[in-house]
Amino acid sequence: MRIDHCLILAAGFGTRMGPIGQKLPKVLWPVFEKGLLELQVAYARSLGIQHIYINLHHMGSEIEAYCKDRPEFADVHLLWEAPEILDIGGAVHNLASQPKVRYRGKLLVLNADQFFYLKKEDLFRILGPFEKSPAALFSYWVNTSLGYNALEVSSERLVTGIVKNGELPANARVETYTGIAYVDLAQLQETPGPSKFFDSVCPFKEKKIPAILLENIDYWDFGTVRRYWETCFAILKTYRAQSTHPFLRFLVQEKALKTWKIDLSKLSYHSASAGVINLSPMPEVRDLGSAIIIAGDKAVPKKGRWVWWHDVADEVSELGLL
Repeated sequence: MRIDHCLILAAGFGTRMGPIGQKLPKVLWPVFEKGLLELQVAYARSLGIQHIYINLHHMGSEIEAYCKDRPEFADVHLLWEAPEILDIGGAVHNLASQPKVRYRGKLLVLNADQFFYLKKEDLFRILGPFEKSPAALFSYWVNTSLGYNALEVSSERLVTGIVKNGELPANARVETYTGIAYVDLAQLQETPGPSKFFDSVCPFKEKKIPAILLENIDYWDFGTVRRYWETCFAILKTYRAQSTHPFLRFLVQEKALKTWKIDLSKLSYHSASAGVINLSPMPEVRDLGSAIIIAGDKAVPKKGRWVWWHDVADEVSELGLL
């Protein structure tokens, strides 16, 4: 089998990224030396996908300018959603209706802020039995204490859409949607304008939509300020334990992770201070607590866990956004 198109979702409002997210689009937050969007494009290419699309709405001009300045996006198609955001279902149909697509081919949908790192051969092996399905979702096990929503699945088939975390029992093991979906565009019913994903793309009440459970697959989530902070430091911890880890090898290959900047004894990056990931050219600042400095030329020493972007500092609370 093959996948013809990839849609990287980048139109969201970034509300879970705190005050920095109101100035820096989530999809441009860096995973060390490369932005999330660059890495998703590189990942899509590693799967052999020729036609890559990114949908734009909130802070779309900033994202468009970022893409225009980088050769990695030279053959990537930007799909504007205006004047209103189309929601995920509408975004898929907007791509499907493009003159060069016309509801033909197989599509992979990726969330820009999450990585399930699967090699091409593994992805196609897993998807193979579902090639003729109208769509298929990828799921994995989580504990509800981590704040994730759930999918209700029976016999590997989706029986309801998203179940909000607040409706789930505490400390329970549930399947959650990874944000990765496979869609056969030819089996979609044309739906113009805004629409929900589970209404117009994965209508589980009308069609059998398989949910493919990914087990023993590592997951990297940058979707909130807290998860961004925790995942960046988890990458350093993983490198300390297993420098040949597949996702880390991908980051090194894409020049997102410069290993010479890592100090494993201090769990730091480009910093002499312990617990600091410094992605800026700013001079060394002591006593920053445990911080990620995305950009800027100064930082004020503080205790606790922080993410810095120029003049905006956001404390990452243990009880903050999941």
